[in-house]
Amino acid sequence: MPRVGRRIPFLLLVVLVLAVGGCASEAKDGSRTLSKREYIAQANELQQDATKVFSALGGRLAPTPAAAKQHLAAFDELIAGYDRLHPPRDWRDEHATLLKSLRTMRQSVSIVSRASARNRRVITLQVGRYEAAQTAFEQAVRSINASR
Repeated sequence: MPRVGRRIPFLLLVVLVLAVGGCASEAKDGSRTLSKREYIAQANELQQDATKVFSALGGRLAPTPAAAKQHLAAFDELIAGYDRLHPPRDWRDEHATLLKSLRTMRQSVSIVSRASARNRRVITLQVGRYEAAQTAFEQAVRSINASR
């Protein structure tokens, strides 16, 4: 099955420096907006859990149905975790990009896992979508790093 580059985008948030300031505040919907430090700490925790699964899969999108199931479950947990985070105002756009990217990557894994190995067109298209989403994820992380 298709290989995605050796880089694991999920490790990028782990390397975010935790020495970020900022105050937490109450959002309009009553939820608590995280400070930059809190956001990074919680995102790092999500990333560390997901990275264990993604690393074990060796960079393949869906090498076997069982691995695809593991991969999808890891994406589901990661997406749910990010959905629960209320980012600082400065990082709302990046947070939205992170979520959109994760959802796109998850969808691509799902499609590849169900595609016939003979359907190269679908597989190639989905690998391209996955890689583009991975790049968008990485760019959002770089933007967060640049603005801390």
